[in-house]
Amino acid sequence: MTMLRWQSFALQVIWAASILAFTDTSTESKEPSNAPYHCWASAWVRAPDMVPGDIIAGDIRIKLIGPCTDAESYVLGLRYKEKIFWKLRRQDAPIPKRPEIKYNSTDSNSDLFQVRKPVQTPYYNETEWITYQNSVQSKDLWSVHEEERIAFEIKTPLVGAEGAERLTTSFTTRFGILVPNTNYPPGLDYRHGIRRLHSQGDTDMIHSELIYEYFVEITFGNGTISEIPAGITAFTPLYLSTLNDMPSGNVSLVPTDFSRNSKPVVDVLRSNYTVELSFPNRVYRNSSVNITATVHRMGYTNRTDTPMQLCAFLNGRNINQWQPQELKNRSHIFKQVTRALVPSLQYSSTISPPFNPHPCGEISFAAAPADVTREGHISSSSSEPLSLSIHVSHDAVPDFSTYYQKLGHGLDLTLHVKPDLSEPWERDFEKTQWEKQTAEMDETDFDWVPWLPLIQTRRQYLTGNVGLSFISMQNQRPVQTTPVHYLSNEARQPAFVDVSDIADLRSMTTEERDLLAPIAQPSIKVFEGGRGFPDFYFDRMKQPIYVGDTWLNKVLSVTSRGQSERDVLNRLLLVQ
Repeated sequence: MTMLRWQSFALQVIWAASILAFTDTSTESKEPSNAPYHCWASAWVRAPDMVPGDIIAGDIRIKLIGPCTDAESYVLGLRYKEKIFWKLRRQDAPIPKRPEIKYNSTDSNSDLFQVRKPVQTPYYNETEWITYQNSVQSKDLWSVHEEERIAFEIKTPLVGAEGAERLTTSFTTRFGILVPNTNYPPGLDYRHGIRRLHSQGDTDMIHSELIYEYFVEITFGNGTISEIPAGITAFTPLYLSTLNDMPSGNVSLVPTDFSRNSKPVVDVLRSNYTVELSFPNRVYRNSSVNITATVHRMGYTNRTDTPMQLCAFLNGRNINQWQPQELKNRSHIFKQVTRALVPSLQYSSTISPPFNPHPCGEISFAAAPADVTREGHISSSSSEPLSLSIHVSHDAVPDFSTYYQKLGHGLDLTLHVKPDLSEPWERDFEKTQWEKQTAEMDETDFDWVPWLPLIQTRRQYLTGNVGLSFISMQNQRPVQTTPVHYLSNEARQPAFVDVSDIADLRSMTTEERDLLAPIAQPSIKVFEGGRGFPDFYFDRMKQPIYVGDTWLNKVLSVTSRGQSERDVLNRLLLVQ
C-alpha cells in the first residue's frame, strides 16, 4: 500500500511540477527514458511575455533529486512551434447514410414494479450497416495529413563544461532574451479549452495548435541529453495605430436555421433587413466600445412585420479561416474556441468588465402613414440609430495570420422581429404548440387563461455576422518602427543575451538591437497520412505552467514595498 501511495504521488508531481524521471544510460538520446535511473529533475522558468523590439529578463530554477552524479551541464532553451492535423472525407466519396438503430423496449414509466433489463438489444439492417462501416473505414476515401512547423529554437548554456566539478542539484540563475522587432503570433491558452478532440469515425476533423515553450537540456556523462519542460510563455504582437481600420458597413440578415434536416422556409413576400454599423477607429482588448447601429427594412407596405430588438455579441470562434490550400473550402467547420494566454488577473478588481455579455437595444421605427400601409407597394424605411456597448475581454485573441490559420473574431447580430401573421412558421414544434393551444378556443377565451396567444408572442430571429478587428493595448508603449511579420523573409528570431548586457542593450535603438538577432530559419516536418491519432501539445494529462503567471506573482510581491497593485497590473496589461 505504501508503494502504491508513493507511485500515485510521484505521478501527480510529474504533471504538476514539470518533473521528469530518467531511467537508462546505455545510448545517446534526447528521450527522457535514457538517463540515470531514479534521477529526478524539474525545471521552472518565470518570465514576462515577449514583445517586439524588447529585452526581457527572467529566472530559471533547476532541481535534481536522487543519484544524478554524472549530470555535466544545463542548457536553457526556448522554441516556438505550431502544428496542424486534418482528417477529411473526399468530396467525391460521400459517406452513406448511417443506418437507423432501434431498441426493443417495452418498459413503461407507469409501472410501479417494472424491472429494466441491464442491456437492450439493438435492431438494425446488417447489410446497410456493413456497407456504412466499410465506407467509413476505407482510408483511401479520406485525406489525413499532419505537419509541424518550428519557427525558432534557441539555446544558451547555463553551467557545466568539460572538467567541471559536480553540478549543484539546486541551481537558480537569471537570463535575458533579445526580442527582435518581429511580430510573432499571440500565445493561445489551450489548457482549459480544447485539449484533445475525439472525432467520430464518420466525421471530418481539423485541429491546429501553437506553443511557446521553455525547456532545459541536461547532459550526462555518457552523452545522453534529456529535455525537461520548464513552462510555456506567450508573445504579444504590436501594431502601429492607423485611422479608419474599422469603416462603417452593412450586414445582411437572414432567418436563423433551426432545423438541420429540413429545408429553410422561403417566403418571397418577407421583408429584407440590413444593419448599418459604425465602429470607432480602433478597438482594443480589455476595453468597451460603443457601436452605432441603424436597422434598414425593405419590403411591402402592407406587411405588418415589426423589428423589436437588436442584440450583438462577440462570438468565441477565433479562427476565421484555415491557411492550407486543402482547407480553403472547409473554413466553415471546426472553428476553434480559445483565449489568449495572459497573466491570471481574474482576482483583481482593476480589470473587471461590466456584466453585459449580450447587449441589446430596442428598435424605434417611425410609423408609416395609414393610407400607405393599405397598399402593396415596396418601400424602404430606417430605424433611429441605436448604440450598443461591446466589451472586449483582456484575454480575447487579437487579429493575426499564422502559418496554418487566420485568427480573428466576429460580431454576431440577432434581430428580433414580430412576423407578419401571414408568414409561414419556421419551426414545426411552435406551429404544433399553437394548434394544440387554440384547438378548442376562440379569441374571447384568452381572457380566461393566464397566457397570451402564441401568435402574439411569436418571434422571428434574423442573424448576421461581421468581422471585428481589435488589437492589444499599447498606448503607453509606442512602437518606433513597424514590426515585420514572422512569415516574411526579413523575420528575425529571439536570442539569449547575458543579463549583464541588458542595460546596454536597452540603451540602443530598436534598429541597432534588431541587427543582433539572427534571421529566422524555420523548419517543417510533414507526416502524410498522419501518425494515428495526433499527439497534441495540450491534453487533459499535460497541464504546463504558464511562466507569465509565476512572473506576475514575483512582481506583485513588490506591492508590499510601496507600489500599489493597480500600478503594477496596469504596467503588466500594457501590452496584454
